[in-house]
Amino acid sequence: MIPNLSSFLLALILTLSLPSWAKATEAAELTDILLINSYHYTFKWTKDITDAVIAEFPEADNYRISVENMDTKRFSYESMDEEFTRYLKQKYSVLNVDGIICSDNDAFMFVLNHGLEIWGDVPVSFCGVNDLEMYDIDTTKYKGVAEEVAIKETLSLILQLQPQLEKLIVVTDSTLNGILFAKQFMRSISDMYFPADYTMIYATSAELLGKELSKYEPENKAILLLSLYLPRNGASREMILEADFIRDCLDVPVFGGWDFLFDNFIAAGVINKGSDQGRLAAQLLKKRLQGEGEDLPFLTYPERHTVGDYQQLKRYHIDVKLLPQSARLINKPLSYFERYKTEILIVGLILGILMMVNVALLKLLTQKRLAEARLKKSESRLELALDGANAGLWDIDFVNKALFINSWVKYLLGFNDSYYVSASFDDWVNICHPDDIKQISESFAMHLSGQTPDFNSEARMLTADGTFKWFSFHGKITEKTEVGEAARMIGIMMNIDFQRQFEEQLRAAKEKAEESDRLKSSFLANMSHEIRTPMNAILGFSDILIGGKTTVDESKKYLHFIRASGESLLALINDIIDVSKIEAGQLTLNTGKFDLHKLLDKVTNTANALIRLRNIDVKFILEKELVLDTVTIEGDQFRIEQIINNLISNAIKFTSKGYIKLSYRFLKANILEIKVEDTGIGISKENHQLIFERFRQVDQEANNNTAGTGLGLAITKSVVNLMGGNISLSSELDRGAVFTVTIPCKTHYLPS
Repeated sequence: MIPNLSSFLLALILTLSLPSWAKATEAAELTDILLINSYHYTFKWTKDITDAVIAEFPEADNYRISVENMDTKRFSYESMDEEFTRYLKQKYSVLNVDGIICSDNDAFMFVLNHGLEIWGDVPVSFCGVNDLEMYDIDTTKYKGVAEEVAIKETLSLILQLQPQLEKLIVVTDSTLNGILFAKQFMRSISDMYFPADYTMIYATSAELLGKELSKYEPENKAILLLSLYLPRNGASREMILEADFIRDCLDVPVFGGWDFLFDNFIAAGVINKGSDQGRLAAQLLKKRLQGEGEDLPFLTYPERHTVGDYQQLKRYHIDVKLLPQSARLINKPLSYFERYKTEILIVGLILGILMMVNVALLKLLTQKRLAEARLKKSESRLELALDGANAGLWDIDFVNKALFINSWVKYLLGFNDSYYVSASFDDWVNICHPDDIKQISESFAMHLSGQTPDFNSEARMLTADGTFKWFSFHGKITEKTEVGEAARMIGIMMNIDFQRQFEEQLRAAKEKAEESDRLKSSFLANMSHEIRTPMNAILGFSDILIGGKTTVDESKKYLHFIRASGESLLALINDIIDVSKIEAGQLTLNTGKFDLHKLLDKVTNTANALIRLRNIDVKFILEKELVLDTVTIEGDQFRIEQIINNLISNAIKFTSKGYIKLSYRFLKANILEIKVEDTGIGISKENHQLIFERFRQVDQEANNNTAGTGLGLAITKSVVNLMGGNISLSSELDRGAVFTVTIPCKTHYLPS
């Protein structure tokens, strides 16, 4: 009996508990809802939709919501649809989705194309979708919330708020929604009376939009913003972030149909709210999941809201009373008491407490003043000592990157005591010369590591007059952090610019002396060679003639060699004499009338003789500006001939083939310009000044086949300057050279 009784009781318990167990199992079953957003969650429109949907499907009612954001507003590429499909197939292969909500066009198109393939035949609710007539929709499966942008109503609102409107600028972009909204605008404006002119801007870039908006003057203008997602830094950003950019281009009232454009952007509009769209879409799906979807219409129309922004309307002097009575006015400033009611109560309470604390503070303040007086007296002694030493005091707080300086630091940097000098440590680093920062860092590191007892360094600092001057810094780390880093360092700063300048002058003088010594040695070596060469010829041929074994023709030939060597030696001596006269300021000019053409013919003969003597393939060209037999000018004939000969001689030395051209022209009636052009080896730009210095020659080793003392061009420049003229050079390496000389002179018998 007992075993049978036990079995009976167990069966009875199971029978009685079965309804409650079944109910618990039923309650534990979850309804899986999938929300697919076209855009990203941080976009306010998408966030409002998402939050509203989640609020309609609480976890407490056994709903489980999954959210997928396509993020197409910021990112879009060719394979995105394929990759997103593959991702969702994999993710939801183990989850049976009971219903889908899709927001905006991209998500709606995705569900139309791939929803059946991924999740099967489940009910779909949508919101935020435009131009539904574009799609082939099964209205029994799809139910949604209409998002017809209230363009017509917003246009009427614009005319109501701006009755004097002359031009409406409609701004949209090239996104799918931007194009759809533009079409809606054209339909709306064609169905109503709109007295103002309008223009449409399709903004594909910020530059294009800025250029188009900048064309207009702001008077009696307004902007209707349909869509504006411009590519910036690789992705589009929120429309509201373009507010300042649009105002910078054209500062006029902006109207729109989206609630997320308020707060310092649009002035008013008849708007759709993302929260309304999400809430209604969720309610539609919930009814269908509960079996109430048969009588639901294909589209549910949300309430539209007329909203005005008080601050923006006031900004553009638009009377807020022109808003419809049903409109909601936002951002209107509260009265003083409404705004600060809580604060006023708190302040009253605090004042009572402060009165009680005041007595205690008075005692502490008295003690503080006594301590400050003692500290001020101590600081005064230190200031007097630093003033006497002409030193500035600095105190660096490394932890807070702050710097204290006294008035003497300002004085040393050239500022008066009232001038504000930044206490930022970084600002002081910036006025230090970049080349000296490394030295300061190394000195600081040595002091911090204990290698030196004190910090000592020198650096150039930017002063008030915009120049860098030298200063010395001496200090000591007075505080360190727990990890051994410097926390505080105090020291002095002294001006050593005069000392450094003196040292620099000593160094320059030393280098100049060394350079002079080198040039002297080089000059003596060249001079000995230049003297020895003609002297060897003179002595050698003289010995041959003294021997008496030469024929008459040979004797004449040798005598010509002796004469040529003597003339070369005489020219060298004349150069030395000219240099001596120039240095002594005793070189004088002998002015007289002479025939310029005759002088040039003489120079030409001399040049051709030198070319034949050097046996080089060079053609000498003489170009005369005036086609006259005689051109009489007044000047120093000898010095002008010397100038031309020096330039031609120099050209012959460095030209092995091509031509040498001598030409002249009169820039004015009293200015003679002489040019000597060659096709020689040329002169690099860095040596253009060097060749006019005495005893200096360019790249002697590369041109050791050219003799000379390095005096010719130096004498030429000095003589030209003495005449009140100018000499210039145009040349590049391996491209020949052109020397141009301009000399003041008087002309006679010249045609007008």
